[in-house]
Amino acid sequence: MVERTWDIVKKGAHISDLHSPLEMMGLEKGVRDLVIDIALTRKRSTGKYVHGDRLFFTSEGLRWATPQVAAEHCADRLRRQLVIDATCGQGGQVLSFADTCDDVIGVDIDPLNCLVSILNCLSMKKRNVTIINGDCLDPDVIEFSKDGCAIFSDPARPPGAAEREMDEIDPDPRKIQKAYEKRSSGMCFEIPPYISLDKIEMVSEVEFISLDGRVNRLNIYTGDLITTERSAVVLPAKAVIKGPQKKIDGLDEGKLSAGTLVYEIDPTIVRAGLEHAFASEMGVPPEYIHLDGRRCLLASSDRINSPFLKQCYMVKAANVSEEDLISVLKKLGAGKLTLRYGVDPKDYWKVRKNIENKLSGNNKFQLFKGNNYLILEIA
Repeated sequence: MVERTWDIVKKGAHISDLHSPLEMMGLEKGVRDLVIDIALTRKRSTGKYVHGDRLFFTSEGLRWATPQVAAEHCADRLRRQLVIDATCGQGGQVLSFADTCDDVIGVDIDPLNCLVSILNCLSMKKRNVTIINGDCLDPDVIEFSKDGCAIFSDPARPPGAAEREMDEIDPDPRKIQKAYEKRSSGMCFEIPPYISLDKIEMVSEVEFISLDGRVNRLNIYTGDLITTERSAVVLPAKAVIKGPQKKIDGLDEGKLSAGTLVYEIDPTIVRAGLEHAFASEMGVPPEYIHLDGRRCLLASSDRINSPFLKQCYMVKAANVSEEDLISVLKKLGAGKLTLRYGVDPKDYWKVRKNIENKLSGNNKFQLFKGNNYLILEIA
């Protein structure tokens, strides 16, 4: 029975192929549901992992699993003899640690997570990994640490909160740091990327990671893992900007003229406060237009190539008021728009269609918004 169930899971079968054979095996409903969940999730694992068709995740486990390219980046920074993943989940990060460290210990309080982690390590032939079912703050678990080891934790946090707090992260990174500080020489905590940085009390390097143009991770490094004050990383390009945070004044968006080139800058630069460091490295004036906390444009008279620049636009109209928006769009022959400002996702199409229904042109523009609207065209 176990072998037949295993074969069904490995196939990543369609749901219609699963219910009857599992029920005929006499499996309890909870077990059947778990097998079906893992089998269906396998079909989606390749979106995060190169060998996703060989891995095992529940749907919830895959949702929170670190994408392979981000896991590999972290594993490269934590190279050493022993690393302990104190909240290993279903083993996505552990697999990458196994490639860069001599020994890896994964700890998770959930026995199902531990079982899935073991299956993933067996499937990928990672023989230098030990999985422990337990609480990483338990003194018996802490005893597995060794002098000079690195500690990693991607703790649980409730989804969807508008403003993150350190107190809602479980286990609290501050408690892990205190528990392991006598033996660990450096730690890495993955925390919610939109937490206010002034709430991070640890002496640390703050590293923002973007994946495919969106902020995906915020890692904080302590001890000998610190290389700078702030860093921004773009994946999969593996581009890095480092330096101290330096506040700079932005340009008045109303002073942009039609025909000016502007670039949408990767949000990691903005979140890390590294606009000045980026401009210095690129050799361009730091002429930034700060639209909101997540969107920032860089104005330039010349073409610039960088992994930290998401898209180049040409300004068609700037400083457009709400009252004048439709008339200006009509003069530009607009017909389709992409809204590039803070619109609630559930209202996006309603807002967009409300504007587009008043237009009759053929041109497509990108609509940004600061104090007023910016109408841009992909250059």
